[in-house]
Amino acid sequence: MRKIVSALCIVMLFTIGLASGCERGTKEPRVDLEKVSAFEGGRLYKAGKIFVVQLNGNYHEMGRQYGGLMKSQIEKFYNEAIDGYFAKNKELPRETIEEEFSKSYKIYPARFQQILKGLEETSGMNLQQLIMIDSAVYLPLLVAMSDMCSFAAAWGDYTGGGPLVCARSFDYFPEFQEYNDTLTVAVFNPDDGSRSIATIVNAGQIGTMSVFNDANLAMGVHDGTPSGGQVQLAGAVPTMINNVAVFLDSSDFEIVRTYTLSTLPRIAVIANVADPHVARTFEKTTFECKERGGQEDGLLVATNHFIEPTWDLKTPEGRSTHESADVQDSTNRYNGILSLGEQNKGKIDASVMKQIFDVPISEGGPTRPTTMYQFVAVPAELQLWVKACKYQDWVLVELGELFD
Repeated sequence: MRKIVSALCIVMLFTIGLASGCERGTKEPRVDLEKVSAFEGGRLYKAGKIFVVQLNGNYHEMGRQYGGLMKSQIEKFYNEAIDGYFAKNKELPRETIEEEFSKSYKIYPARFQQILKGLEETSGMNLQQLIMIDSAVYLPLLVAMSDMCSFAAAWGDYTGGGPLVCARSFDYFPEFQEYNDTLTVAVFNPDDGSRSIATIVNAGQIGTMSVFNDANLAMGVHDGTPSGGQVQLAGAVPTMINNVAVFLDSSDFEIVRTYTLSTLPRIAVIANVADPHVARTFEKTTFECKERGGQEDGLLVATNHFIEPTWDLKTPEGRSTHESADVQDSTNRYNGILSLGEQNKGKIDASVMKQIFDVPISEGGPTRPTTMYQFVAVPAELQLWVKACKYQDWVLVELGELFD
């Protein structure tokens, strides 16, 4: 019980700081997506077995569309990831956890509250259930921490002069692979002057660790606690919601850089950002942010440990955080992906990047048995490939055809 209470405190801090109408004139994508349904100006497609939902209008309207289009998938995810999780972990104090997760909703920016209110009207879920859906990724953290993600970007000499290509592997607890039948690319086209964005989520979620926008930006965010520690910063915007907010408001890389360098996270993270020309990594603790480039000009790799050389981080016992087993695991992944990048120098495109991220960790690659999903993106062309491990091989989603 002491372990659960302690972990609960971490997640409490992490998460707190984490209409009907006519069809609009939004364009139908020309790409080969299977159209499933339409609702109040929104549309639902499938790319292979991956759902692609296109939402258009104000935030309340987009929430209504989201709920109306994906009602059955949202219910399925709730039954599996919330009710199912508590059923398997009966020792977890559900009422207390729900109460603490609900507190984060009160400090969501207004536009995200509007999305959830719209979802409540059409999804068949009440607000409490929707808050739990948006917070589902934090439930396993009540028992243990996870720090197993990978990112890479190549440009310049490494692509042979071709466009920048980036990729990430989202590695998490084993049960999250079981939810891949609700994996969704959610496209938001707001009418308030914000950027159009796309996120990779489970059905019904808003917050994400993988986000893209129509200004040709892409981002994958990792856990940075192996290097940055588990110190919490009360009052910071929830990480996964903040990722969405930044991309709604960013028209170029400099805006993302300025925002990232001038804000602090609730818990240590590693944010990897790419535009058509370059990729950079931002290593963030609750008290400082440091920016770094790649190991080689034209190749950037990031896993779960800090690499910028001026860090001097210690554990509470005074030891360097880089002595931990988690950092050693992260370092091994980093070196493996860097080696694969060097082996393919001059020919890395989307196809080669997919091959690199298909390599299992036992052979020096990033794919673990528990990897949930992966993406490969070409920001200049607004192209996104998604792979749901053990469920759906790589499929292309042309984001440019879905942004409006």
